[in-house]
Amino acid sequence: MTANVLPDSAPPVPSLPRYDQPPRLAGSQVVLLQQTDDPASAAVLAERLSLSADALQVLVADAPQAGAALLECLAGASVGLQLLLSGDEAYLWPLHALARQAGLRPEEIHLLNQGEARRTIYCVHCTALQSGGPAEQHDCQQCGVRLEVRRHFSHRLGAYLGVCADADHPYAEGRP
Repeated sequence: MTANVLPDSAPPVPSLPRYDQPPRLAGSQVVLLQQTDDPASAAVLAERLSLSADALQVLVADAPQAGAALLECLAGASVGLQLLLSGDEAYLWPLHALARQAGLRPEEIHLLNQGEARRTIYCVHCTALQSGGPAEQHDCQQCGVRLEVRRHFSHRLGAYLGVCADADHPYAEGRP
């Protein structure tokens, strides 16, 4: 299950992230920063946005280099830049925070959630941020507590809240 798709019977959770369909862009400069090198998806996106191929600047950077690539791009940007970020949640949210710190407004940043279901989990017990999959339970890599990953998403941290799954046996190594 992806983060923004809930069962029909579940009430909506206001904190869950919402992801854009390719937006209607009003800016003169459009930059796509994507996690994987897929020229076909960039071309399809440019077509869906009614942009010429040269109007869309495409940057490809994996997670370790993405922040530097984004800051370099923003250093030369003009007013009206529209930023499209494409990747999984663990890739999108640190870049979103970096773009906000650099001065972009929320309406100038568009998140396109694609790829595998990696997400960032915040352990409330030791404050560690860690990468995890879509499973509902996860062992904290820092303190070893067995975490239940809640459906609460912190936009500030870019992470899902992980709390102790079993107060009687909190540490993963203590389970039978």
